[in-house]
Amino acid sequence: MSCETAHFFPADSGQLVAAALACPVCLSSAVRWSLCGGRYDRRARCACTTCGHERDVFLTPEQALRLSLHRTCPLDLTFHSPDLLTAF
Repeated sequence: MSCETAHFFPADSGQLVAAALACPVCLSSAVRWSLCGGRYDRRARCACTTCGHERDVFLTPEQALRLSLHRTCPLDLTFHSPDLLTAF
């Protein structure tokens, strides 16, 4: 059994969070996930809807908090240019 950890910052865009949870077998981002684990071993149970591969991805407390905010609303996968955030 391998140990996989998530590689995203809590403040990252939804696209980067989705990429961190993408299937390592077929590289699909069509992944269903659910939070599980205890207080000290939070993880996301990920299941690829394309190839069916299932795995656990371990999370930091901050990453688990970020994903908990998206239980009812999906991640925003729309690209937002950093130029739009520049104040004039």
